[in-house]
Amino acid sequence: MNTLRGQFTFKLGKKSYSASLNLNALRMMCIAFGVKLDSLDKWLNEDPLTAIPAFAYYGVKNEAARKGKDSNLPEFEQFCALALENQETLELMMTAVTDALGGSEDDKEGN
Repeated sequence: MNTLRGQFTFKLGKKSYSASLNLNALRMMCIAFGVKLDSLDKWLNEDPLTAIPAFAYYGVKNEAARKGKDSNLPEFEQFCALALENQETLELMMTAVTDALGGSEDDKEGN
């Protein structure tokens, strides 16, 4: 995982995906879910089981768009069903999203 760029990879089933969390990924996700940029933290805290997979989903879409390729992602509900049934994948996504958004408070306290 490259936390400086919000880049990470993860597997869903047998398929690997690369994600890039940057402003474009946030833009696409905010449009799709009707979330304002200044409400992301509230949304993450109120509905993490939707928000975390959404960040990863749009991170993959963004990475594919950057490369001019098709993301080959399943529909969002199937993506969530696969991501939320695997604790390791969900934890990786949570860490990547937290790091991309500036890290956890625990991480900041040590600096």
